[in-house]
Amino acid sequence: MPNIYDILAKHFLNETSEEEEQQIAEFKKDNSTEYSLLSDLWKKGDIKVRNFDTQKAWKSFQDRIEKKTPTKTVPLYQKFRRMAAVAAFIIIGSFSVYYYINFISEYRTIVEQADNSEKGKEILLNDGSKVWLNGNTTLSYANKFSAKERKVSLDGEAFFEVAKNPAKPFIISTSNSSIMVLGTSFNINSNSAKTEVTVATGLVEVSDVKNENKVVVSPGYSAKVIGNNVEKFETKKPNYNSWKTGAFTFEDTDITQVVKDLNTYYKKQIILEEGASIDCRLTANFNKAKLQEILDIMELTCDFTVISNADNYIIK
Repeated sequence: MPNIYDILAKHFLNETSEEEEQQIAEFKKDNSTEYSLLSDLWKKGDIKVRNFDTQKAWKSFQDRIEKKTPTKTVPLYQKFRRMAAVAAFIIIGSFSVYYYINFISEYRTIVEQADNSEKGKEILLNDGSKVWLNGNTTLSYANKFSAKERKVSLDGEAFFEVAKNPAKPFIISTSNSSIMVLGTSFNINSNSAKTEVTVATGLVEVSDVKNENKVVVSPGYSAKVIGNNVEKFETKKPNYNSWKTGAFTFEDTDITQVVKDLNTYYKKQIILEEGASIDCRLTANFNKAKLQEILDIMELTCDFTVISNADNYIIK
């Protein structure tokens, strides 16, 4: 199977087949930053994405000389000039391949994943920005950002602390939205259906994937993107990033919501028994407390029983 970079070379030379163009489209989808950089370098003439066969080039050169001048005597200095030209071409070609290999290594795409056992996994980006991944979350980014922007892709939930750089905006792409910032902290929860952004500090611009509708979100506010619809609203979830911090604030909160929030942070999950009707609301603050201690307080506050087994806690 041809190497993707061989196909890229043909693509930049407009020599690809329809099937090869489909492979290029898949590559662009997963490696947009790398493709853009390669395209720019190719247009500038700084790089050639071709494997260079020096023996083949030399043989081809000799064949052309023999066909063009079968009987003609060629002065020594002309032979020397031709040989020097071929040697220079070989050196330039070899250098281009070397440069390209190092370029790919420098701008390779990195994919970070966190499963349920890695909630809060911390990623340090090369610009000094920090990202914490919730369970079942994937973050993709270039090993080195481009000169104009810092672009990453997110599938799942993550909390960002973006290093300030007014000259190079930080852009997060999800399946249905684009979020642009210069330096701030915020939480993103994204799936194929919607993206929700909650800002902790600074300002964030949130738009749909086609960049047709957008809103600017400040601290205390959130934005939701569903399709082309972008909605801004006051944040009503005090525990939006508790999955990362372990700090919870409940103010006359229904037990169903309490359980839902606690399950975002603790590995051992809480289950409400099917059919159970619990008319109780909780007012309390917890900061990385042991789950058993929280459940003990809930038992004393509300009229229910908690049963513990190996896998979870059941509220009856």
